[in-house]
Amino acid sequence: MIMRWSTLLGIAAAALSLSACTIVGRDYDRPELGLPDRSAVTLTPSEAQTAANVPWFDVFDDPELRPLIEEALASNLDLQLAFARIEEARARLLVSRSLFFPRVDGALTTAATPQSNSNDGAFTLGLLLNWEVDLFGKIRRQNEAARAQLLASEAGKNAVVTSIVQQTAATWLTLRELQAEESIIARNIELQEEALELVLKLNGQGIVSDSEVQQATAQLAGTRALLPQTVQTRLVTENLLTVLLGRYPSEIDLTPFDPVRQAQGIGAYALPVGVPSDLLARRPDVIFAEQELVAATANEGVAIANRFPFPTIGLTGLLGRTSTDIGSLFEGGRSSALNSWGPNVQLPILNFGRDLGNVRVAEAQTRQALIVYRQTIQTALFEVNSAVYAYTAAEEQLDPLTVQLTAAQRTLFLQDLRFRSGVVSYLSVLDAQRLVLSTELAIARARLQRDLAFTDLYRALGGGWDGPEAAL
Repeated sequence: MIMRWSTLLGIAAAALSLSACTIVGRDYDRPELGLPDRSAVTLTPSEAQTAANVPWFDVFDDPELRPLIEEALASNLDLQLAFARIEEARARLLVSRSLFFPRVDGALTTAATPQSNSNDGAFTLGLLLNWEVDLFGKIRRQNEAARAQLLASEAGKNAVVTSIVQQTAATWLTLRELQAEESIIARNIELQEEALELVLKLNGQGIVSDSEVQQATAQLAGTRALLPQTVQTRLVTENLLTVLLGRYPSEIDLTPFDPVRQAQGIGAYALPVGVPSDLLARRPDVIFAEQELVAATANEGVAIANRFPFPTIGLTGLLGRTSTDIGSLFEGGRSSALNSWGPNVQLPILNFGRDLGNVRVAEAQTRQALIVYRQTIQTALFEVNSAVYAYTAAEEQLDPLTVQLTAAQRTLFLQDLRFRSGVVSYLSVLDAQRLVLSTELAIARARLQRDLAFTDLYRALGGGWDGPEAAL
């Protein structure tokens, strides 16, 4: 027995020594991406704070919005699904790591014992040990791939968090803008109703024509028709918000519309002068795509290790007892002890291209993962630029629209005075009313576009989740 154990330990030590030096397949090396030095804008070195580095609860610090985001992060079903995927990846990593260690199984087997005029069989009860030595790094590559998949699933969860924060804020902002549109339309309906009453009175006095009455009636009807559509859009948006919060679709109670609050929006945080490309490394989708590439590269090594002529070397052992009578296995006089230890070697000889095909499949999957990684970075850079352009355009719209609204309101006031004085027809007043209504709606929508662009930029820069930055 002493010789058997020393032989076993010698074999194990030699195998481990050899396996420590041998691992097939390529180690992952981040590909050269040739990224531009800067995207739509340029961050100066002194600007340590950017939109992406500010926690979401500081960016979206509205007293009504913040609890909604917290509820969404606690109850959103997409996020719960992402956590479940992380648990699956952790379990798979646990399985992969277990392959480094021996496996011990209990076994009760029977086998025929050839004897003349006898049907006796031999029964064996014991413990079986199997241990595959990681001679060519297959198990290490499997563990490397499983670890990368875990990191990818965690990045996927972070991407969901970022998306939920952005979608919840954007949906809430859209609701606020729809409330503003409802208020604008309702106020204009009241003004046009008052104007129609005046026109009807003047028509009864023979001062204005029936044509002017019909024009005022038609304009009021058109304005009224805008309100149901806006209300319907708001109700659908409320249902969407409740789904993001993890609830069943329903209406949601919001505080009454506040024009001052709506005008302020959330775009008060100054945009950075610019964004270097490496800032995008904190984007969870980029991290996810790279970890998928890491896993694909490791799986190449697994496929190569499974291809002949590499042998699979392991250790097996059996410790137990054998007897021709199952009831006598625990009786020393009627059963025999079994102690067997030794190496095992399996050498693939011919499988008609199966393993070679698996290597080529793994290589093709690695190329695909690399292309997806590059596409993800392209998309990230495009989304940053697009959000910056949209934010800038909406900001630049607001000042001229404000000037236009002031002029339109002044025009309406003057045209109303001139109409009452008999200088112009009511058609001039109607034109001024339409301009005021359209300009007020345009300002509300421009404010919404500015705030939505801000939330898009925050997400595009990888904001919204807590995690250390990495270099791209």
